Amino acid sequence: MLEDNTIGERESSSPGNVTSSAGGIERRPAPRRRRIFDKYGWYEMRSEGAWSTTRQAEAWNLATNRRRTRQDGVLAGLNTMTQTLEIVDAFAAYGTDTSGINIVVIGDIGRGKSSWIKTVCVLRQLVAGRQVVVLDRKPQAGYGEYTPLAQGLGAESIRFRIGGSGACLNLLDPAISRGGNHDHGLEGIVPAGQEALVLAVLTDAMGRTLDEKEKAAVGAALVAVNTAAQAANTEPVIRDLAMRLLDPCPADGTSFGSRWSQRALEWGLEPGLALARLADRDLRGLVDAPTSPAVRDALETHPLVHFDLSALPTDGPALRVVMTAINTWLANRLAARSSRYQQTILVVEEGWHVAGGSTGEVFRANLKLSRGLGLSTVSAFHHPADQPAESPARALMGEASIVVLFGQSRADDAAETVRLYRLPAGTEETLMQLGRGQSLIKMGSRDPFLLSHIRSPWEIELTDTDSPITGRPRPGTGGGLVTGSTS
Repeated sequence: MLEDNTIGERESSSPGNVTSSAGGIERRPAPRRRRIFDKYGWYEMRSEGAWSTTRQAEAWNLATNRRRTRQDGVLAGLNTMTQTLEIVDAFAAYGTDTSGINIVVIGDIGRGKSSWIKTVCVLRQLVAGRQVVVLDRKPQAGYGEYTPLAQGLGAESIRFRIGGSGACLNLLDPAISRGGNHDHGLEGIVPAGQEALVLAVLTDAMGRTLDEKEKAAVGAALVAVNTAAQAANTEPVIRDLAMRLLDPCPADGTSFGSRWSQRALEWGLEPGLALARLADRDLRGLVDAPTSPAVRDALETHPLVHFDLSALPTDGPALRVVMTAINTWLANRLAARSSRYQQTILVVEEGWHVAGGSTGEVFRANLKLSRGLGLSTVSAFHHPADQPAESPARALMGEASIVVLFGQSRADDAAETVRLYRLPAGTEETLMQLGRGQSLIKMGSRDPFLLSHIRSPWEIELTDTDSPITGRPRPGTGGGLVTGSTS
């Protein structure tokens, strides 16, 4: 605003004149103040402000970084480059940033993988109104690692033990389809059924691929035991299937024609022996009896379903079979209610247990239906360099649309991770320097970004895994969600 006593001076100066400023730099004079505008007060300062919007005002701060515009989804932490909160949510990112909804978490032990999964993929998903199913393999103080979290949320821990003292999920549960049809499902969404699951278990148990005659015998016996159980209003089990293969009815071979009807009765001998051995030994009490009520009703009783598998041995088929049976059962349950469009998260803390063998192939086949089922699978791994180039675990890692990479101390692990996910050169050093709770996230088409995980005090209490090491009991849960600190 010009002083009044300078108005006449400004008007008398010629527009073409050039004045000299201190320092000898010539500059043009200020524009002339016109009387007509001055009459209506255009040159006077307004006493009140003018309305604006945040979108308009953003132009005043030109030196800020470009920020994400997404507002929906689950918060994961603070972007260390832009200092903005980041949303890492497979369902929210689908269609814009990603073309799939599966997540892989990779990193060394003690770098914050479990805390990140428990917070971002479990607790906050429950707040978002989604169903969460956890396959808890890691033991802690005699129980699964997620047991304190389930107790804090009031969810039942469904514990599996060999011998019949724990829960059971029938390998021939009626919820697992026989023909791929579901009354309330969507057309084309067909998870693995009973026959595919039984053949996969037999292939791993027998150590070889079944020939066509054996597959035909298993399929025919499976139809027979399901028909008989339906007529008797009971639930078939694998011992029924084993005995039908070992001691078939004379009419069981008629479906193969008169020429083969008698010889077909012998085709199921070895599969029957293998199933009988599994029912009596390796899988006794796990998948060889009617499904436990706690398992059958799990999806309806609480939004968090905790399957405690920590008591199962890592050697032998028990752990892998139970994990694959749960995955197949869950996929069929979701397919039966897929018209409801319920979003579900399946957490597998140690993914390599379900990656190998024929049962692993069934697990990976179910993953390919994730979009149709609304099922996002979160798998955790460490030491990717230890997995052979053609291993199923490597294939499972590569199929994820969101990859969360925590710190790695071994140079070969960092190099293999960079190669597997086609990260920029030099990322190896970044991965090896990440601190606890820090991760590098590659989300679909977005550029990778660094994230610091943030937890509330309540989340820190529920996700504590150091009690057995420190010797201090886990603090009691309580309080609400408040501003937290970095893990």
